[in-house]
Amino acid sequence: MTRRDTMHRVTCRHVAAAVACAELLATSNAEAFRMIQYLGVGRTSSGTSVLCDNAAGFAHWTTSSVAWSLNPANQGGKAGVAAALQNAMAAWNQVTPASYTLTYSGTNSRDFATDGANTVVWSVGNGCTGGCLAITALVLQSGQVITETDVSFNDAATWNTDGRDYDVAAIAAHEFGHTLGIHHTDVRRRSDRPTMYATYFGVEGRTLASDDRDALNCSYNRYLPAGANLVAGVGTANKTLSTLAARPQPHGANLRFPLKREDHVKLDLFDVAGRHVATLVDAELGPGEHEVAWDGATNRGHVATGVYFARLATGEGRASATVILAK
Repeated sequence: MTRRDTMHRVTCRHVAAAVACAELLATSNAEAFRMIQYLGVGRTSSGTSVLCDNAAGFAHWTTSSVAWSLNPANQGGKAGVAAALQNAMAAWNQVTPASYTLTYSGTNSRDFATDGANTVVWSVGNGCTGGCLAITALVLQSGQVITETDVSFNDAATWNTDGRDYDVAAIAAHEFGHTLGIHHTDVRRRSDRPTMYATYFGVEGRTLASDDRDALNCSYNRYLPAGANLVAGVGTANKTLSTLAARPQPHGANLRFPLKREDHVKLDLFDVAGRHVATLVDAELGPGEHEVAWDGATNRGHVATGVYFARLATGEGRASATVILAK
């Protein structure tokens, strides 16, 4: 399932938009998060909406730490704006097991442009017109790796930090989700909407829902960022093992990895939402090639066929792989 649209938050204040919003709210979906796919390189504010296990992948960071600055021009200079942005960052920082850290590094005079800095600005234009409240741009290199991102709030709207519309923290949380490679959710319900809902719904958007957290954990598990803390008690530092290969087999999958010397090995499996499924290995193993077969068995019974993510951690380093559990 794919959809191509612009990465921005809108309001339903126009008649035509209200009709679209009524249709959007008509049905309900569970675990409906979607990721941003853009197969080109350079700067973009649009992308295809794809599932976590899409074969072509999606936009993602290779680092777990992303620093942000604020341009205080226009309404960006209002009291409380910097604090609201930091609160929005904190919402994403608290997602586990993902370990991304968005930080606020102060103000600058940069614009909504490719300039090597991640900047939040208040401006009119930048592709944010009509009912658009804010828009995100990603800068991508080959492999859909995000290298820079900017957010532009529509300065033609009235912005507040005290809970009145339009709420800076709620919109910032939504746009920061886009900067992490997360598209609009496919959730359609009228209540308990995720932050990544396509239209503005008030201060409730400040608080992430499980659908939002699952989306970030999807990215974390598929594209493990450098420096991520994989397994407590195992010294992974910032090194990567040479290989962790996974291949489907009838009624399961096989995972293969090499060891140069005897070492403690932990091999864990996670689903696309980042939930721990099983630990296949947690033991001392000798040097050489090792192969582990998995038939979908867990402590809670067998899981469904589909896509999972494997993480390997040893004293030498770490590795990850996508696992296709076949019938």
